[in-house]
Amino acid sequence: MGASFMAELLKLYKRPAVWVLTAIWLAFVVLFAYALPYAFFANLPEPEVPEDAPPEMQSKMQTQSEAASEQLMSQLYPENMAAYVLSGISGTGGTLALILGALFVGSEYGWGTLKTVLSQRPGRLTAFFAKMLALGAALALFVLLAFVAGAICSLVVAGIQGAAVGWPPLAQLLEGLGAGAVILAVWAALGVFLATLFRSTALAIGLGLFYALALEGIVFGLPIPNESFQDARQFFLGQNSGFLADSFTGGSYNSPSRHQART
Repeated sequence: MGASFMAELLKLYKRPAVWVLTAIWLAFVVLFAYALPYAFFANLPEPEVPEDAPPEMQSKMQTQSEAASEQLMSQLYPENMAAYVLSGISGTGGTLALILGALFVGSEYGWGTLKTVLSQRPGRLTAFFAKMLALGAALALFVLLAFVAGAICSLVVAGIQGAAVGWPPLAQLLEGLGAGAVILAVWAALGVFLATLFRSTALAIGLGLFYALALEGIVFGLPIPNESFQDARQFFLGQNSGFLADSFTGGSYNSPSRHQART
């Protein structure tokens, strides 16, 4: 098992696609989860105040606008890092994990290397579990990189805004890391399942992206009041990933990353 696991890790390390997905993931966290929301929150339009409004009303409206802007900006501060990063993992992170899982397994069929692997010493179950362990290690690294990038970006935002730096409790950070790993593992498992079922990388990725980006949105948009249909929606991956991420925020806000990931 150990030799097979190390061999699978080496295959992941040598694949350019893995590094491309890693770069895309880090770019998403830095640019779309932090940089662009910060630029938007920092440049919110001023409220339109009638010229004949009393000074007290003008001051009140200005105070409310500043408070709303600060509330939005606080999402990017270090104390909210775990919940905010996790919301991005439940969106775009899940999609990238699906692609990675499909690539990792589907390419074996496309390259014809699966027969070569199984003809060597490890058996089918050993080779399969070694591959899944290597994939799990890669997903754990994805989660860790997301939290490290989020920590750095949140520190930069807090420094620019002159806000006090406070970190989430250690227990929440550990729970966030575990929840992120579970979310990515489930999406990667879908990619592995599709790649194994169709023995194709392209078809598995195409069907997986259709499910993640289109099918769930179509199903959730159907105006069907049937109770059984409403209960069935709870078994969708995107829905459950969002619920798990929202459990860290109490559903108090929706991260821009999740909306971008589902549109």
